[in-house]
Amino acid sequence: MRISDEIHVQARALIADRLGLDFPENRQADLERGLRQALGHSQVRAPEQYLAWLATLPDESSEWKWLASFLTVGETYFFRDRSCVGALEQQILPDLIAARRSAGILRLRSWSAGCATGPEPYSLAILLDQLLPDRPTWSLTILATDINPDALDLAQRGIYSDWALRETPPWIIDRYFHRRGKDSFELDHAIRRMVTFAPLNLAKDSFPALMTNTSAMDLIICRNVLMYFTSNVQRAVASQLHEALVTGGWLVVAPAEASTDLFHPLVPINLPGVIFYRKLRDSLLPPLPCSSPETVTTELSSPLCGTGQSGYPALDQPPIAPSVREPVSLPPDRALDLQSIRILADQGHLEEARRLCEVVLAQDRLNFDASLLLAAICQEQGEVPAAIEALRRAVYLAPNSSAAHFMLGCLLLRQGDRKGGRRSMETVVQLLHSASPDEAVFGSDGLTAGRLLETARAYMEMGR
Repeated sequence: MRISDEIHVQARALIADRLGLDFPENRQADLERGLRQALGHSQVRAPEQYLAWLATLPDESSEWKWLASFLTVGETYFFRDRSCVGALEQQILPDLIAARRSAGILRLRSWSAGCATGPEPYSLAILLDQLLPDRPTWSLTILATDINPDALDLAQRGIYSDWALRETPPWIIDRYFHRRGKDSFELDHAIRRMVTFAPLNLAKDSFPALMTNTSAMDLIICRNVLMYFTSNVQRAVASQLHEALVTGGWLVVAPAEASTDLFHPLVPINLPGVIFYRKLRDSLLPPLPCSSPETVTTELSSPLCGTGQSGYPALDQPPIAPSVREPVSLPPDRALDLQSIRILADQGHLEEARRLCEVVLAQDRLNFDASLLLAAICQEQGEVPAAIEALRRAVYLAPNSSAAHFMLGCLLLRQGDRKGGRRSMETVVQLLHSASPDEAVFGSDGLTAGRLLETARAYMEMGR
């Protein structure tokens, strides 16, 4: 089947507009391969007719989901990139852990954005298991999102080929994996429980948002994702990732994606072989001491990355955890302003935000908005039972709230209650099936009815 130059031009423009993906001339073969795969799964086989049909479909349609899965690269493996793993294990995670221990609040929130089939967030979970001898006492959030629900389904199953473990130390395989047949391994269930998988489209969905648990992150890993977006989408996503971090939080991108202009006002930190970005407390702070860009070493003194000298500098700036070190409260005249409480939560001041939210509810137990906000805050604190309790109250107060049913379904699925979670998502679909796709959903942090509907359906597919 021949795809003409004219079809390539039309496809590039349509895909950039709808998916935010960029296919310049040097990626024409990738675009053509993806289109051929999509055409093979479609009832419309002629490229001209297929593109014309796609243009009439909403972004949330299953056909666009299929095309996105064929156009995005899903190749990944455990402990990919020694320099990145070494920096996380020896510098970034220990600093974050030390800051939280010093503050007396054992909570850490991380997000793998564009996780594909799961090796990246699972590798992070294994690192944390190694670094936290008292892990059961910690509230750990490892959110893993991707646009492709089929990839997320594979990730939840936790079964991988030996090829996906090609960079994994043998002792890690022995400790955390169980052989299943000749060439496949199943990840230990305890590590799988540490990660929460969720469908999310970085180019289209609104974040950070309490509803999707994408706020107040200490660490965001978004590697080899932005490079496939158009320049406009790259800037928009980079800005949103900045907002999703707490002060002192870290953003991890691939070396090819590192750009000071793109990630400003995040501060670039040079570590051996990698450049990470940090959200500082105050732009007037002196720059953090770091190794020069030329100081690169591939030998890491790390149990996961081999032996040798690490070369990782000690950051003179102390670990920053203002959300727990600096008590924050609202002025008396704004103490019951839910929007201000939400801003506190977005900035990572979860304890204070929760206290104020409970003050509101003590005065008005029938306040739906406060119940929904309290549920989101409890979710970010890792207190899922309390979040579910608040959501059940919210659903009782507003049984037609698709946002409340959606959040409840997410948490029930996270708890392993597939039947209850699926029932909640079915309710979301029933409530939104006749709504205008572009209609904003009340209480959903900017999600439209079309996006929330498609996301609920994606969760239902994952839960089968």
